[in-house]
Amino acid sequence: MNSSSSTMSFVLSQRGKPLLVMDDYVFRLNKTTKTTKYYRCENRDCTATAHTDLNNVLLKVNANHSHVIEPEKKEIRIFKQVVKERATKESTPIPKIYEEESAKMILKFSTIAILPSQREMSSSLNKARRLETPPIPDSQIFDIPYLYTRTIKNEEFLCVDKFIKRKTRILLFASNEQLKMLFQNSIVLMDGTFSTCPKTFDQVFTIHSIKYEQCKIYLVNKTFICEIGLLPDRKKSTYRFVFEELKGLAVRMNLVFSPSTIITDFEPSLAEAIISEFPSSNHIGCYFHFTQAVYRQIQHLGLSSGYCSDESVRMTCRKLMALPLLPSSVVLKCFEDLYESVLLTSSSALGSLKPLFEYYKNYWVKTIGIKRWNVYGIRIKTNNNAEGFHNRLNLRAAKHHPNIWIFIRCIQGEEIRFNHVLIQMIGGLTCRAKTAATNAIQQRIDTLYLRYQNNEITVDELLLGLSYVVAKNTS
Repeated sequence: MNSSSSTMSFVLSQRGKPLLVMDDYVFRLNKTTKTTKYYRCENRDCTATAHTDLNNVLLKVNANHSHVIEPEKKEIRIFKQVVKERATKESTPIPKIYEEESAKMILKFSTIAILPSQREMSSSLNKARRLETPPIPDSQIFDIPYLYTRTIKNEEFLCVDKFIKRKTRILLFASNEQLKMLFQNSIVLMDGTFSTCPKTFDQVFTIHSIKYEQCKIYLVNKTFICEIGLLPDRKKSTYRFVFEELKGLAVRMNLVFSPSTIITDFEPSLAEAIISEFPSSNHIGCYFHFTQAVYRQIQHLGLSSGYCSDESVRMTCRKLMALPLLPSSVVLKCFEDLYESVLLTSSSALGSLKPLFEYYKNYWVKTIGIKRWNVYGIRIKTNNNAEGFHNRLNLRAAKHHPNIWIFIRCIQGEEIRFNHVLIQMIGGLTCRAKTAATNAIQQRIDTLYLRYQNNEITVDELLLGLSYVVAKNTS
């Protein structure tokens, strides 16, 4: 055979040894010297050989095979190698990997006929996965192997690993590029999630940064994940510890972690920590969480039937939900006027809303405070983008409460995605535009604001108009 016309590639054996594939014949590595690798046909009765240098450049080949080629074997080897590699590097269920790769490779009928089934391959694949996975810890006291502290590109990823008490540990993951973006941008979103959190920790706490504002009229921007933390609890002291550690990292990078705007849900301990650590920041409660909380209380008080069937009840509830969109200086007066109308009403349906107003007054007005949930004039009113990230993380993990090693592999994948999207944005990729419906709602809100500022409508008319265009999804 003319070696110059041969097609040559390499695959791995089941034991991870290199195999040379030449014109659909498979050669095993027989020995290696200081200059040469010696291969011989994997068929023990065949005398065909091949020699390469240490850089896998073909030097010599004796292709006098004593048997016919079996291209199906090569396809099966490649298939097994790809499936095994994915099984050891991903948390995706093995049956799903098998199905995806068998569909992707478009195997020949003759190959499919002799391809091992998913059931036949599962045992070896599960064993390979276990060998690549460290022991699963049952507490927060465990060693983290080096590979799990790095990004897939072998850059630093585990930026904080500290015990705040004897058995209480905090892990924060972020690459240098993620930290730089976090410290250099002024708007951040913070949120926690629980379903993807390993059982030995309490929550996954994430911080996201807003970048690439694309449109000044209807805000289109990109949200980037900048920090993923595993926290042992939801205490104020724990959140303060996280913020102090991030501030320390910023100092070491000659930067400052002092966002001008922080958007979160209404978790009390997180709010207290933010007030302590970022006193000059504008801390905003997510408007979506606000409306959801009000509607949950409507359900809790047994008012759902009246909300659905009585328009006066529904509009009064929607006005409560629209109060955060009013100028903060008029919110309390509008709330009191609404409450008074309910107290003085002769309608039994409206009268049933008294417990809802008591809840609103005691919790939202007195406990949380109007400043936290007022979003008048603020373009980014929710942390829904952080929620979207958590949904994607759930899909990537493919199970509730994955073990710590599956979790870290998932967020290593998210760090790769962060880099890809960032490079695309630097290269001119535009953000995904808001939907026509979202833009239409924002346009109506802006029109109502303009009419109010021009004294064309009263504050009561403004509240009525806002109640028509917001909170529709809560019905």
